[in-house]
Amino acid sequence: MILFLLLLIVAGAIVALYAGQNTATHDVTLWQWHWSAVPDWVPVVLTAAVIAGLFLLYMLYSGVVHGVRVGSMRRRVTTRDSALDDLSHENQRLREENARLRSELSGMDRGVPAADRGTVAESTAGDRPRIAPLYRARRTFGERVRAFFGGREPAGY
Repeated sequence: MILFLLLLIVAGAIVALYAGQNTATHDVTLWQWHWSAVPDWVPVVLTAAVIAGLFLLYMLYSGVVHGVRVGSMRRRVTTRDSALDDLSHENQRLREENARLRSELSGMDRGVPAADRGTVAESTAGDRPRIAPLYRARRTFGERVRAFFGGREPAGY
């Protein structure tokens, strides 16, 4: 873009120099039109003006396309950032809920201090914390395969 602008400035300077040096006139005929006493620099200036207009249109078009691309990328980035923020909040909430459920499964009551657990459970029979089986992590695939080939597991899982 900057190169095109610099070329336009240089071309304008060259055309101005040409127009200053050539003061003669000619008759110009183009298809069915005829002009008499046209200065020599007018066709050069008209040609340079057409090319400069095309260059300017190209620069405007390129600028608009670039702006649209940058704007759409910015929109995509902000959309993805907000989605990532939502996912991180959801992940944090799920981690907290998972920790709470694991503590319930292991029989730990977070609302009651450890020293008072026995007395609270004895005093109120209806408010006893439920006793769940201990949490056991799922065995890995390798452990299951070793158990199967070691004869400790049946064939159907």
